[in-house]
Amino acid sequence: MINNFKTAEELMKARYSAFENGNIEFIVETHHPETKGDMDIEETRKWALNSEWLGLEIVSTEAGTEDDLEGIVEFKAFYKENGQEVVHHEKSKFVKLNNEWLYYGWLPLQGTIVKDEKIGRNDPCTCGSGKKYKKCCGK
Repeated sequence: MINNFKTAEELMKARYSAFENGNIEFIVETHHPETKGDMDIEETRKWALNSEWLGLEIVSTEAGTEDDLEGIVEFKAFYKENGQEVVHHEKSKFVKLNNEWLYYGWLPLQGTIVKDEKIGRNDPCTCGSGKKYKKCCGK
């Protein structure tokens, strides 16, 4: 795979579009090999396809430019799931490997999830990891 994203933010926006369009292969391809094994691909696919994507807001970026090897993008993704509006707020770490930006994982952020209903233990984790809630943020 060769991606031509010059910044971590460009890759973040492309990954959001991939979720929006159900292109989970792109999500997998742009996930760093060291953390890709933590991803539940089928749960991620199900979550992406069963959500109505409403928009993306980039809150801030730290490094992640063409000349950097790492970067952080803080964002809010807005979507509807089971008729409920959800705001997924995340700080994502991106790493450049072989001159390509890749998603490495998320960093802790207090108050990250806004959701009106209780999250079930077997629901996909709202952090976007692709794992079940009970095996991720619900520990």
